[in-house]
Amino acid sequence: MWERRIVRRMPWRRAPLRRGSDKIQAWLTLVVIMAVLPAAPWVAWWTASTTYGAEVRASEWEVAHRRAVAAVLVRDAAADPPAGEALPGPEHVPAPVRWTDSDGTVRSAAVPVAVGTRAGSPVTVWVDEHGALTSPPRRRNPTLDASVAATFAVTAVIAFLVGVRRVVVWRLDRRRMRSWETEWQIIGPRWSRR
Repeated sequence: MWERRIVRRMPWRRAPLRRGSDKIQAWLTLVVIMAVLPAAPWVAWWTASTTYGAEVRASEWEVAHRRAVAAVLVRDAAADPPAGEALPGPEHVPAPVRWTDSDGTVRSAAVPVAVGTRAGSPVTVWVDEHGALTSPPRRRNPTLDASVAATFAVTAVIAFLVGVRRVVVWRLDRRRMRSWETEWQIIGPRWSRR
């Protein structure tokens, strides 16, 4: 049943009522479908492999340029009580810590520490190759990121091709409406006998 319907709509089929704009629309639909079939897998593969490689390189760079260092809390981490409010205080507050760098330099900085941590407690901080304080390496999932990027890329390609088709069909519909209007101005008076 549906096979016959699809075959009837093929652009190379002859039909007595088919206009030139109908043939253009049918061919355009076929071209869009035939463009999506090879383009979607290729775009998905290229996007996924590029994203995966970039994420792996970023993870390797962070591992090579950032390291965890054991620091010591210099002062107790206490939160200032809220002024007259019954709201709970923050879970982490900035507190001074001190650590010795790989070259023997003693460094200090303020880092977020859990409220209530006592002075002398060990705290892990992350430093770059120059010994400056930095954020910890980002947790990455290259496979998930590659899958999401590939899905978005394929969706964008399909949306673009369908959008182009929709604009062309919209223009064809406007042309058909003008044609019908012109024909009705000729046929209408004869039909209604005005």
